[in-house]
Amino acid sequence: MENAFAEQVIPGTFIRVQAENLISAGGISWGNVGIVGTAANADGGDNVLGTTQILSSLDDARNIYAPSDAISAATTNLMRSLEILFRNGATTVFAHALAAGSSAGDFTTAIESSLIKENINILIVPELSTADALTVLGIVNTAETDGKDIIAVYGSDKETFADISGDVTANKRFIMVTPGIQAYESASDSMVTLPGNYTAAAMAGLLSSLPPHISATNKVLSNVTELEQKFSYGQLKTLLQANVCPLEDRQGIRVVRGLTTEGAAFSQITTRRIVDFAKAGVRQVSNPFIGRLNNIRVRKALQGAIDGFLTTMVVDEMLTEYSLEVKATRQDEIAGRCVVNVAMKPTFSIDFIRVTLALS
Repeated sequence: MENAFAEQVIPGTFIRVQAENLISAGGISWGNVGIVGTAANADGGDNVLGTTQILSSLDDARNIYAPSDAISAATTNLMRSLEILFRNGATTVFAHALAAGSSAGDFTTAIESSLIKENINILIVPELSTADALTVLGIVNTAETDGKDIIAVYGSDKETFADISGDVTANKRFIMVTPGIQAYESASDSMVTLPGNYTAAAMAGLLSSLPPHISATNKVLSNVTELEQKFSYGQLKTLLQANVCPLEDRQGIRVVRGLTTEGAAFSQITTRRIVDFAKAGVRQVSNPFIGRLNNIRVRKALQGAIDGFLTTMVVDEMLTEYSLEVKATRQDEIAGRCVVNVAMKPTFSIDFIRVTLALS
């Protein structure tokens, strides 16, 4: 061990190296998407059903999975969702394929046994109905206690405005998008209208391309050209007040306002993502200190490592300011505890611009 001297029997010089001050945050992966869907193996490919594959492009997906069936058949749908994901900005996708006809329970098992163990930040299951998706995606709540900070994106599969509002479930880790979108379908060689649950893939692709502090508000979905339906001003207002994240056709298909379904402290998606990024970074720089001496020197090194990471967040404009305290009482030392207190102010996006015109 570098912190302990070897036995001192033969006279000589014994050197101890204390390297705690060199510990810092490494690169933090952000924007990785996890998805579960039904698929068939690509021709001549290995049997990949029931496994999680890391995909970096649509070509990667096509080499592994066979094309989706027509939406009218609704047999296999993973490739349909992957096409929407990658065409809207996703770069790293952890895809778990199931056989056609798999139940919502199979989706849950796939996430719990495999996908949740991967380094994912956004989770979607676009081909499930909204009701089933809400049940399956609830795992993001329990995953947070296990050190997995994940946002779930889902869409409403309802066709009428009144029914869409009923799909909102208040949750600081849920984003609900609407309406459905039109997309090209290779199976029928035509444009088809997809229900709102597939809009989750477009939104997940957009979010994965944005840094944590950049809002989805007013951003254009680059590969969506038509919506299933267009909402009136009054309907958009009602959806926003219900904490829905709607799309509108205004010089391109845009996100009206990036909201979680909670509507409280974490109403803006950026707040949720900034906090999760901070948690990931603090966890990454803190873990190497576990098992080291709980004394003033090491705690000072821990504070320096965390301070360096948080300073970077300020420089990158994720935070406006923060305060940091690392301490341990004698009882904390006996119990093996080190207490870290961080108070930070995340940045917020401009959602409204109020202009007063003075005429003279």
